Amino acid sequence: MPMEVGGSCALLPPDWSLETLCAAASEHEVVGLFAASLLAGHGGPLTDDWHEGMGLYLEGARLEAAAVEAQLVRVLGLFAKADIAVMPFKGPLLAQSIHADRGFRSCRDLDVMIRTDEVAAALDCLTDAGYVHQSGLDATGIAALRRYAGEYILFRNGALPVEPHWQPAPTTMAFDIDMRRVWDRAKPGTFLGAPCHVIAPADHLMLLAMHGAKERWHKLKWLFDVHAMVTMHPQIDLVALREDATSWGGRRILDLALLLSKRLFGTAIDAPHDHATMKLAVAVTARLAHSPEEPPGPYRLNAFHWQLRERRLDRLRYALRTMATPRVAHYRRLPLPPALHWLYVPLKFPWDYALTPMVGAMRNLCGRVSSARRQPLVQRSTVASNRRLPGSAKASQAVK
Repeated sequence: MPMEVGGSCALLPPDWSLETLCAAASEHEVVGLFAASLLAGHGGPLTDDWHEGMGLYLEGARLEAAAVEAQLVRVLGLFAKADIAVMPFKGPLLAQSIHADRGFRSCRDLDVMIRTDEVAAALDCLTDAGYVHQSGLDATGIAALRRYAGEYILFRNGALPVEPHWQPAPTTMAFDIDMRRVWDRAKPGTFLGAPCHVIAPADHLMLLAMHGAKERWHKLKWLFDVHAMVTMHPQIDLVALREDATSWGGRRILDLALLLSKRLFGTAIDAPHDHATMKLAVAVTARLAHSPEEPPGPYRLNAFHWQLRERRLDRLRYALRTMATPRVAHYRRLPLPPALHWLYVPLKFPWDYALTPMVGAMRNLCGRVSSARRQPLVQRSTVASNRRLPGSAKASQAVK
């Protein structure tokens, strides 16, 4: 039975207003869970307006979830018709299997795993069905994504983007899990009647840990997925999973996910960890509590992803791949003939770590200067507007 709503997140101080909490829930994509928790009485008595508003939100979230599930069923049907093995993960699969209500977990895209040797066929299948790459992505960019991204993102009007993965993270991150073993442990099954491979719960947990690590755990939604997965599947052998993760250098990735889940949601598990993992958990918790901004993406060298790896060789792989792998942005901004594509590798480091920061700093400086020049004009406009609205304190405040 999917997990019921209850309890609270350790990040939340008791004196926050409902408005502030709702805004935070929206930033972390857990409004459905927040609404259900309030309606269940965990936040105390609600006014009639709040009760009605939260109920309406949940109803809308359920309708959205049903539409997303229907789209996933259609996508799985496309792959089945083309005889392409497909394994859904995250998204609607989690909403159906570990949450008590399909409206609890929002989805911004549909994630499916494809075997490495069927990526081209899967791409053809989706493009034949009307899905397209992002605007401006040419053959060179598509080939570049195939080398390093581990996924494509395809779009179609009126539908969520579909992300066919062949790796759970970009190859530049050196998360070198053996996906063949994940496929071997998956079982033939269905999702709402659509044929697919069903990922083993332990492997799904590991993929959730990898995704959260890639994104630096900047959304509570991903941590609640970990909490719900462990709670709903107590049969997962965490000791064996940790040993398997250790074999490919992913122990700290798993340890961090479990430690954060235990610290923030009180997940009833043992969460062994080393000192470095605890430091990462403290940093993630502090950022979640104070900064809603999304951290930079995974394609720039950063201390978090460096410290996330417990083996020196994996750190070295991460650094070298990140610094030396040209991406779509490089091909777009500096078009070179195919015979000179080898130049992207030596040019990438000074481009990413010297030229790009310098250009960004100059843009910020120009923006501040422009803002300072506009400020007196804005102040004069405000004063003039206030003079045109005599005796109206509310109007004056609105203008301000």
